[in-house]
Amino acid sequence: MDNLEPHDDLWIAVIDTERRYSVWPQDKRIPLGWEPAGFAGSRQQCLAHIRDVWADPRPLSLRSAIAGDARL
Repeated sequence: MDNLEPHDDLWIAVIDTERRYSVWPQDKRIPLGWEPAGFAGSRQQCLAHIRDVWADPRPLSLRSAIAGDARL
C-alpha cells in the first residue's frame, strides 16, 4: 500500500505560499510550505473543490510580476 493512501479516505485541500492547490491525506502531516485550504472530503471531492476555486493556476509570484509589468 502506498504510504500516501489514507486509512479512512479523507483528504484535505492544501495551498502553498504561491497560492497553488493540491490534495493531501488528512491523516498525514502536511509538508512544510503548505497549509490547509479549508476543505476536506474524499480525494475526488477535494479535486472538484480545487477546480471550483482555483481560477488562475499561475503561481502568485508570476501573477504579481505580470501585474507589476502592466503598470509600467
